[in-house]
Amino acid sequence: MINRSTKVLLILLGAILPQSLFAQFINLQITIEPELSVEVERALDFGQVISNSGIKEINIGDINTGIFSIRAIRSQSLYFELTYPDALFMVDNRIDNIPLKLQTSYNNSGDINISNAQILSNNSGIINVGGTTNNSGALWRKLYLYVYGSIDVGNIPNGVYSGTIVLYIDYD
Repeated sequence: MINRSTKVLLILLGAILPQSLFAQFINLQITIEPELSVEVERALDFGQVISNSGIKEINIGDINTGIFSIRAIRSQSLYFELTYPDALFMVDNRIDNIPLKLQTSYNNSGDINISNAQILSNNSGIINVGGTTNNSGALWRKLYLYVYGSIDVGNIPNGVYSGTIVLYIDYD
């Protein structure tokens, strides 16, 4: 049996509780951009060559120069290292090869213009994105990396010759 004061309390709670049970829900979605992105703007391409044709060279700025664009946070320090084999080898034959020499340069001005390019000695180095004197308020900057070099085509059989070039980028 419920006494009168309990009934009044239950009626008051019934009148108060429905209003206090309303809750708010927040659907929060956050997109976090990676601190670094790399795109191949143009692949390094020596094209078709003829046996015994000698040295075929691609210079920086040539149409077949390899170009990477690296998008990073302004003033971020990046460590680059380009590794490649000493020679291109025939797909099914590791005996015949085409000696390969590559060089890397970078442009830190934010545009793809090679006139601002600087050589990376030993194909590696640390670069501060956007340079040290950049007063731009932009958070993201682009840096361009150029890969070029030469092959020496000797007396080799016809076929497909290939090698893997790896660009390591480490950032903090």
